[in-house]
Amino acid sequence: MKQLQVLFSNEVALEDDRKMRLDYFLTKDYFKSDVEEPYYGIRITKYLDELEESEEVSGISCSKETVLSMIEKFSINVVTPIHLVEIVDDLVTQGS
Repeated sequence: MKQLQVLFSNEVALEDDRKMRLDYFLTKDYFKSDVEEPYYGIRITKYLDELEESEEVSGISCSKETVLSMIEKFSINVVTPIHLVEIVDDLVTQGS
């Protein structure tokens, strides 16, 4: 069963005076129910007005520290859901 944990939350003031909130989640899941080692992923959820937009990349790594480092970078750089897949792909390809 997938577990979600919010690690960071950013509130961003937009040019038109609206506020956007971004939540950065660590996801934890298992490939099979009988496997003890979890794998970790990232979900970013954006809240703007009454709209909610999410994107998730599962199974990035079995290393929790690697994924935590990515999430911290995403929060610092205010990464939005629309860019998540591309940036994770770049980081994994580069060896993060």
